[in-house]
Amino acid sequence: MEVVEYNSEFLKIEFVTSKIVRFHFSKDRIWKKNYSFCVNLEKFEEVDYEHREDNRAHYFLTSDLNIVIYKNPNRIQIYDRKGNLINSDYRDLGYVKKGEGIYSYKEIGKEKAFLGFGERIGSLNKKGKRIINWNTDEPNHEFDRDPLYQSHPFFLAYSNLSYGLFYDSTAFSYFDMGFESKNYYYFFTEDDELDYYFIFGPSPKEVIENYTYLTGRCYMPPLWSLGLHQSRWSYDSEDKVYKIAELFRKKNIPCDALYLDIDYMEGYRVFTVNRKRFPNFEKMIEDLKKLGFKVVIIIDPGIKMDKKYKIYIEGLKEGFFCKKKTGEIFVGYVWPRKTVFPDFFKEKVRKWWGEKHKWFIDNGIYGFWNDMNEPSNFSKFGYYMMKLLFHVFHFKEPPDPFKAKNFEERVKQIKEKTLPQDVVHGEDEVLIHNKVHNAYGLMMTKSTFDGFRETKKEVRPFILSRAGFSGIQKYSAVWCGDNKSTWENLYSSIVTLQNLSISGVPFVGEDVGGFWRDCEKELFIRWIQLGVFYPFFRIHTAKNTRDQEPWSFGEEVEKIAKEYINLRYQLIPYIYSLFYEAKEKGIPLIRSFVLEFQDEEVLSHEDEFMFGPFILVAPVFERGKREREVYLPKGFWYDFYTGKRYRGGSIIKVFAPLNRIPLFLREGSIVPMWDVQNYVGEKKQENLYLKITPGEGRFLYYEDDGISWNYENGEFNLIEFYTLMKDGNQYLGIKSIKKGYVSPIKKIIVKTFRNDFILDPKDGEYLIS
Repeated sequence: MEVVEYNSEFLKIEFVTSKIVRFHFSKDRIWKKNYSFCVNLEKFEEVDYEHREDNRAHYFLTSDLNIVIYKNPNRIQIYDRKGNLINSDYRDLGYVKKGEGIYSYKEIGKEKAFLGFGERIGSLNKKGKRIINWNTDEPNHEFDRDPLYQSHPFFLAYSNLSYGLFYDSTAFSYFDMGFESKNYYYFFTEDDELDYYFIFGPSPKEVIENYTYLTGRCYMPPLWSLGLHQSRWSYDSEDKVYKIAELFRKKNIPCDALYLDIDYMEGYRVFTVNRKRFPNFEKMIEDLKKLGFKVVIIIDPGIKMDKKYKIYIEGLKEGFFCKKKTGEIFVGYVWPRKTVFPDFFKEKVRKWWGEKHKWFIDNGIYGFWNDMNEPSNFSKFGYYMMKLLFHVFHFKEPPDPFKAKNFEERVKQIKEKTLPQDVVHGEDEVLIHNKVHNAYGLMMTKSTFDGFRETKKEVRPFILSRAGFSGIQKYSAVWCGDNKSTWENLYSSIVTLQNLSISGVPFVGEDVGGFWRDCEKELFIRWIQLGVFYPFFRIHTAKNTRDQEPWSFGEEVEKIAKEYINLRYQLIPYIYSLFYEAKEKGIPLIRSFVLEFQDEEVLSHEDEFMFGPFILVAPVFERGKREREVYLPKGFWYDFYTGKRYRGGSIIKVFAPLNRIPLFLREGSIVPMWDVQNYVGEKKQENLYLKITPGEGRFLYYEDDGISWNYENGEFNLIEFYTLMKDGNQYLGIKSIKKGYVSPIKKIIVKTFRNDFILDPKDGEYLIS
């Protein structure tokens, strides 16, 4: 670590790796911030670098970067070792204090696009946009709505020398990415100190890999969590849950998880069960388990203010709830009416909260759904209005209160939808809510994860969170909250999930079919077809809306939905192997074209994406459309269904009847697949199918037991499948990289578009065409 002077402040320079550099500025020449909610500051290792100084500047050299910090005026410029400028402060404005805020200005140079920023609606490229970081319960997902539930103050600057910037601030902040001027972009924060990381690629994939090295990567999800999840607000009785489960099995439509929303609780009291609605809760869980279903239950952070409620009594006695500056407990309004909020910034509270899951875990609950954890807080008027609208007038969506005429009004509006700014948190030091707001959901989810792992050490949990911050991928999957049953929201999900994926979060999804409003037949079909390629695949809908199960729209829809749900279950070994890559390198499953085809001009094709390295997905997102234009990047591509070959590098028009989503396989594809099953684990998967296209390619296949943490001790297999072309013939190679698990595979069935071949799963090279 080195310290230099910069604009009347001190600046610490720390090297995380030869490509990752931390710039941490003091405020009033003092550093108070010695924590991070997502970066393990203790894991920084010694990095070889050179530091020299002259009258003009400080110079720092690593094996990959040359950093120059000019003295008068102060300015940071970062070059690669060949002397190419990657990133520069804008004039002497790399650090600027204005009132209570801090600004950091950077030049806009050769950057073609700014991507990522977490959960965002609108276009993929945020160049020219202004983006707010403030976790917000926003139920109206229109294209002009910003922010939503998650804040990830990270972006990938896409160019020939791609880089990323991560501003480690959980306070209110925003990015101006050339909205104010085409010459610069800037970051503004209300935090005490400016603390950010420069992350070099130079490829987009390398930026993501380095960023997730810094903020953390996912664990291997339980295998069952990759199947279909079925939910609604609410399956509010045992009879309804049994009926849904039985219909899935009767109709042979695969499904692995059923959800219980807030109505399973007793008066919205978390960690309770409503025994009138669910008199035999424990037996129901066991019965569903026998049918192959896992049950996922919702847990909100709000605790009902009730002097007879055990959780409230315990938390009150121990001082576990968020307080005002005056020392009195803050009381808000959420579903339980008067509500208090656990202070997850205290270690004792996190441990206590984690332990409260034990009864459910001991009784067979394998998944927890953290909702309302921005944290959302209604006003007293808002609470009674919601009750009136949904329970008396049976509204199918909330009113839209969006009235902001300008940026300043929007900021004021969103800050009123959560805890007051001066609520205090923490133990050793007082953390003002305005400074840590964006980490509240992250810390709640960490509590859930740690509690599950401590209670049931041998089993991986499934956790789903609505709110989050950078690093949320270490603990949970993410879904994008309360969308609507509209074609606009179907389209926006394509881009939003690319944004989250670029931001280091691989396990992502949207409510298939839409949450608010009644879904229509055609929209449901198109959303199911797209949802198959969401890493997290869940159907979910709101109170008072029409039923939204795969069979709810008639026989034609049921048939198409079943076909695509079957495809999802066939693709599980491919998806699971991609999660191994996400765990090891942070590379997401949903890949914007810039991740796979960085040498092409592909930014405008944001309505398509790659699912892993081989499958191109081109969703249909307009009512009545039976064809669409598809851009195929350079190389050869094969229609997923027919094998028809196309030369890439151009736009083609393809037929897309109601029962088909356009899918293409890249040349050299190797896609492992399974037999269809009603739920993961219903039968041993002794046959491994490899769907292969002409050309040369490689795929790293991963397998383990799918449920335990034993893979951390080496109990997993890695098999490299590769294809070679020799003398006009194609060969399949099989090479065991790691053997630590007893594989169920007895035979490999190679499926080309011309022939099928049956092989023993032994290392070697085999002629296949």
